[in-house]
Amino acid sequence: MVDRGLMYREWMQNRTVLVMVGIFLAAVNPFEVLNTYLVYQGCLDTHGAYCKFYVNSLDSGMLNFNWAPAVILAVCLFGLERTKGTIDALFSLPYSRAQMFHTKFWLGAAVIAGFQVIGYGLAELLILLLKPERVYFFHHYSVGEIIVSILAFALVASAGCLTGNTFAQLLTAFTVSIAPYLIISLPLTNAEVIFGVGMHELMPSVNAYLNDSFQYLIPIMYVNTDWVSASKYILLIPAVMSIVFYAIGYFCYVRQPAERNGRFFLWRQLDRPVQIVVIMIGVLGFSLAGYSTGHTMTGYVVGMLVGGAIGFLVSYFVIYKKTKHV
Repeated sequence: MVDRGLMYREWMQNRTVLVMVGIFLAAVNPFEVLNTYLVYQGCLDTHGAYCKFYVNSLDSGMLNFNWAPAVILAVCLFGLERTKGTIDALFSLPYSRAQMFHTKFWLGAAVIAGFQVIGYGLAELLILLLKPERVYFFHHYSVGEIIVSILAFALVASAGCLTGNTFAQLLTAFTVSIAPYLIISLPLTNAEVIFGVGMHELMPSVNAYLNDSFQYLIPIMYVNTDWVSASKYILLIPAVMSIVFYAIGYFCYVRQPAERNGRFFLWRQLDRPVQIVVIMIGVLGFSLAGYSTGHTMTGYVVGMLVGGAIGFLVSYFVIYKKTKHV
């Protein structure tokens, strides 16, 4: 699956990013524990016995952004070569595309998960040495951040395998990360405006489901930390989504037409359906924006027309215009 020669090539080509990402992911967890202890020591100097030494992972500001290095790494491994136009040289090497994909993916996943495990162990060691009075959410949150960052990596990597440049990769990944909202919540909100009745009144059980369980089917929701206080089994959802995105990325990387590098989508057949979807989203989104200005159907219709025009223009120039290599 993973070839040593390809592994060496990817390391030499992306070693700066790999090292920087690894250092950040390994350092952030123990840094947060140490910073909490230093704040506690400063409090002792000022307020004395009134200070308490607690480690609460939900208060870890930097740990919440462990997904960001995963996004950067996915762009470097799966997007930049298409933008630079150097992927043809990679495809000319005596390796199969499956070997190339597995090498890139598992290298990135190993760096993301491995260095976070190192940071998790160092933070645990600091907790044992510093002996805080209470530790909240440390184990669950640390393990969860590994899964969430792998989800972010798999999502952006699969988008990079489907698209022909970095901009398309990031835009596609973001769209997919909020796709459940766009597919379900946006049309329902428009239905509320058109019929003048809230969905929570017509379908209270469905509305309760959307508010409670549905949010965890939206990948971008894991940027928030609400999943920590929910059931521990919630983490099975991003784990399964990571596997799905891995499978999509593998299929696209192996089957893609390389001659369309630089285009938004590597498959020409996706251009028109996606353009239609973008126009529909523009219509639904801008119609709500127009309605919110004066709560009139005139504003709703005007917003619909403006959204359709903007959706068409944006989709046309973004999807059908080939990006020049940098």
